[in-house]
Amino acid sequence: MLLTSGCASMFDNMSLAAQTKFQQMLANRFAQKLTAGIDLAVRQLAVKGGFLDDPLVRILLPPPLGLVIDVARDLNDNPKAALLETLMNRAAENAIPVAGPILKNMIANMDAETLQKLVDSPRSAATDLLMAEGGQAVQLALLPAVTQNLQENGAIKLYGDLLQTSQKPAGTPASAGSVEEQAAEPQAVSPDQLGQYVAEQAAGGLFKKVATRELAIRDSLNNIVASPQE
Repeated sequence: MLLTSGCASMFDNMSLAAQTKFQQMLANRFAQKLTAGIDLAVRQLAVKGGFLDDPLVRILLPPPLGLVIDVARDLNDNPKAALLETLMNRAAENAIPVAGPILKNMIANMDAETLQKLVDSPRSAATDLLMAEGGQAVQLALLPAVTQNLQENGAIKLYGDLLQTSQKPAGTPASAGSVEEQAAEPQAVSPDQLGQYVAEQAAGGLFKKVATRELAIRDSLNNIVASPQE
């Protein structure tokens, strides 16, 4: 149930001043809980396995290597590919703390009208807004730390080696597909683009975790609406 539907019947018995005060309380509580939710999401991702062990946010091997491994279904039989996936996720786990302050600062700078609109909006509205207005900033903040981690742990070199060994032997004809099939193929990631790929995936994973927190926050606020005397 959306907050607006829960408020409708209750507001029938409240004065305008009381309604305004209650709405302000909900908006402030929403902002506080969302800020805390961002902290929690970052903490969950920043630990060892925060990305790697969570199917919701695990960063998979980039194309074209990921396509080859997925088709062959031999990631477990390819120790180097498995190691690369681990190193990529470790880089994201190490870098993700820099993203928290960016999103929290956005919430802190929201005016009362924006917060109220978010409270009255669909269940992923706040996450959608943060992603639309702060997603690029998060990726840019993550990129230097991610790239440094990938360079230090050898992931970039390993990715280049795996790309080279996964290429078709010379003289092997490329598969001919339709124009639509070729257009649908994901953009290949070169070794020097690996940092950008991991940063983008890490940012996407963070927003997925924040969205999960937002749903829980809205459920808790619905309980307040249902029992305003508490």
